[in-house]
Amino acid sequence: MKEVKKIGIAGLGLIGGSLAKTIKRKFPQISVCACDTDEASLIAAKNEGIIDMYTSKLDGNYPDCDYIFLCAPVPVNCQLLEQLKTILPKDSDCIISDTGSMKKAVHQKAVSLGLSDRFIGGHPMAGLENGGYENSNAFLFENVYFIITPEDEVKEDVRNTFNGFISALDMIPITLTSKQHDFATACVSHVPHIISAALVNLVKNDDDDKEVLKSIAAGGFKDITRISSSDPDMWTAISKGNKDEVLPLLDEYINSLKYIRKQIDTDNTGEIRNFFAQAREYRSGISNSTGGLIEKDFRIHCDLADEPGEIATIATRLAVNSISIKNIGIVHNREYDRGALEIEFYDAKSLEDATELMHRFDYKVYELE
Repeated sequence: MKEVKKIGIAGLGLIGGSLAKTIKRKFPQISVCACDTDEASLIAAKNEGIIDMYTSKLDGNYPDCDYIFLCAPVPVNCQLLEQLKTILPKDSDCIISDTGSMKKAVHQKAVSLGLSDRFIGGHPMAGLENGGYENSNAFLFENVYFIITPEDEVKEDVRNTFNGFISALDMIPITLTSKQHDFATACVSHVPHIISAALVNLVKNDDDDKEVLKSIAAGGFKDITRISSSDPDMWTAISKGNKDEVLPLLDEYINSLKYIRKQIDTDNTGEIRNFFAQAREYRSGISNSTGGLIEKDFRIHCDLADEPGEIATIATRLAVNSISIKNIGIVHNREYDRGALEIEFYDAKSLEDATELMHRFDYKVYELE
């Protein structure tokens, strides 16, 4: 990996902030320069030692960066590319990347500006329900895929060097074309979010005044619709921005629903079973070892003795061992779950430490897949 002395980050929210924190954790000697419209986030990052300097916009502080990461929403990233075109000299070897979840628009902008030889699209497959610098952390990208979408004009040695830097940040680089990327994200993220929202709205519309369905909606239903808690403005923009890939997949999904409806209506036992069996086999082969586009959660269930103070005892034992709890509660609907108590943590390390601790005190723990 070549020596990297300075990195620019445009957009210091959840992704940009986590990227800055990761860089400082792994390479504290690298100078990080950030810009954002939210001065409070910039000041906080500077005070924490996460960035070395900040500006309100891309300016003369950025041309000497080895890499510049555009970490704003896609339309803003396209505007930032226009600004970079005016400040980067033609002989600059600065490589520009981004972290957007859609690639078509930003690649078109890079090509139209004549920046295709130095633009390497990127997308870390990680995120959280809550955005903003205040929710960023230095381990958000650990062991997650980073999809890289370089233009053909980017030299092979430059690609390899960039891949090496991404790997050094503990991410796993995967190279795709921009079209392959947008199709893949539509398949495994964009359409599932739409389906999740449709399922929630189905139950909402069929609920009664007493909200009985809402009361018992736990277990499997809550798991498969968790992603519906995401930002509606963001998903409106994504649905519109990637509609060329989303719409055909929605049609395919609608056809699959029509197909299984017909099999159920005609009591076709073999095809109904095959429908579920194929899904089970494929789902069982999906690895939990790397990050994905849909946010991971870190939860365990455990059996709970019906005794006063038992929840407090568990919480105290975790606190004494410096394990922070994100959420804790009784599982009232265990149709698909084992264990009466659900505990959610902030990260994989906390989950691992908590599981070990709970086993030490002879609690029966169920890790959720």
